[in-house]
Amino acid sequence: MNHTTDANQENKNTFALYFLFPRVTVFNKEMLIQSIKSVTHKKVEINPIVGLNGKDKALFAHAVVEGEVFELIGMETPLPQNIIDYTIGCAYGPAEEIEAMRNHGAHILVFYRGESTDRMKIFNAYKKLAYGFLDQGLLGIANPYSWNVIGAGIIRGMIEDEETKAFAETPAMMIWRSFIKIPHKDGVWFVTKGNNLFGITEYAYFGKMEEAQEVYDIFENIFSYVYETNTSISVGDTMQIEEDTYICFKEVEELQDQLNGETIGTLVIEKTSSEQVN
Repeated sequence: MNHTTDANQENKNTFALYFLFPRVTVFNKEMLIQSIKSVTHKKVEINPIVGLNGKDKALFAHAVVEGEVFELIGMETPLPQNIIDYTIGCAYGPAEEIEAMRNHGAHILVFYRGESTDRMKIFNAYKKLAYGFLDQGLLGIANPYSWNVIGAGIIRGMIEDEETKAFAETPAMMIWRSFIKIPHKDGVWFVTKGNNLFGITEYAYFGKMEEAQEVYDIFENIFSYVYETNTSISVGDTMQIEEDTYICFKEVEELQDQLNGETIGTLVIEKTSSEQVN
């Protein structure tokens, strides 16, 4: 499976998530390291170049967690409004956590700078790095590729709660990927975001709000099949979903800015008859 779809000339695996904070924070390096060490048996390194000591208004550091390398660039400003709109604005979760993230006043841009092509291995390191920041004010993680945020409660659960931990160790929808609803004309465009992080095309379906659960299940069935079998799906292909649901795949013809997946594109799903399945 192709896991290297990110556009970066030096390292195609590079991407970045945003760690959100209520305000500029003087981070305690030793506390941060000890918090991360409490959830990993591997060596933890935090090497500040600028910041962490309260003397600077920015942060620049390198971190190694679970053998994965990260570059941290912190700023005493909230995210640009357009990023807030399509990450926090599309988020699910406790209202108080969403509101706190919406009102954040500072953030750290956390770049992945390692060589791994295993996204779940990378996300495992991300969640442990984030866990280290929880006691120093971390509100959550904004994921611009998945159009969502992961609040502090889920971050803590990914480490401390066995059920949440097991769920987050998969390419889980509503954590590493997302299910977005975009009202349009007399219906709703349902679309995935974050499939691209796993080298898989995004999917979109136009329907009614009451179809949300059915469409969610269809998206998950397709994603699981492609992820587990390394199958390639293209425009014009057809597929049977469960016993009596048949679908075909078409190009995006409207709302390209909202529906098209980053770097890898989107396939529109339409229901069809059994006679039309290849």
